[in-house]
Amino acid sequence: MVGNLKLNTMGRELKRVPLNFEWEIDKIWSGYINPHKVHECKECGGNGHSKEYEKLNDEWYSFENAEYKPNPYRKDSRYNSIAWNNNLTKEDVSALVKEGRLWDFTRVPLNDEQKEIVKKKIADGGNSWLPFDNGYIPTPQEVNEWNIKGMGHDSINSWICIKARLKREGKTHLCSKCKGSGENWQHPKAKSNYKNWKSYEPPTGEGFQLWTTTNEGSPMTPVFESLEKLCEHCEKEKVSVFGYKTATKEEWMKMLDDDFCLLLL
Repeated sequence: MVGNLKLNTMGRELKRVPLNFEWEIDKIWSGYINPHKVHECKECGGNGHSKEYEKLNDEWYSFENAEYKPNPYRKDSRYNSIAWNNNLTKEDVSALVKEGRLWDFTRVPLNDEQKEIVKKKIADGGNSWLPFDNGYIPTPQEVNEWNIKGMGHDSINSWICIKARLKREGKTHLCSKCKGSGENWQHPKAKSNYKNWKSYEPPTGEGFQLWTTTNEGSPMTPVFESLEKLCEHCEKEKVSVFGYKTATKEEWMKMLDDDFCLLLL
């Protein structure tokens, strides 16, 4: 067997390393960790957002100052009556329609002609959405009721509404200090060191070792002189295939030998 075999679906990887290779089990390999740290912007905490953006983002759900009322559309449920996402304006709705985000209003058939288009689309194996906007612009009240009734808005809608409002107010969503990068390097060389660093693999050799790729990459077993002994160890120690799933020696052999990957779910 030449090289390293990745079992990507399970987050496991067979590595060929020297028989005397020593690296702590479950410890991430140093070659996968950039030793040069990012210098985060202190103004925005590294998220790249302006204070104006953060304020509107908090208002979208308004968890801290919530005022809950019984939900008139969902039994034994309630909604935050002051949250921005339940109180969109005409301008907010226009921004969402422009970005194609309100299909429950704009991609449903409104007349016989549009209904026939959808009917034919379904007959051809398609879905029930119109392939184009129906021309309807929902009112803020309709959209707010729609949000309270069901799942409603997601983070994309929030992002669209916030950016649109900031633009109307002549403001920006980008941090004034880092201009959205989230970084504030103390010296150009520090940035160069971080950006130019390249990861590197453990040394190769005749040994067999199982690694996990669910983190940056770390060994799960000691190094063995043969694949068979590695698989015996994996069975005996009940090494995880995926989550709590383990495997027999024979199953491990099938998964790791001759580039053959067997799913055990």
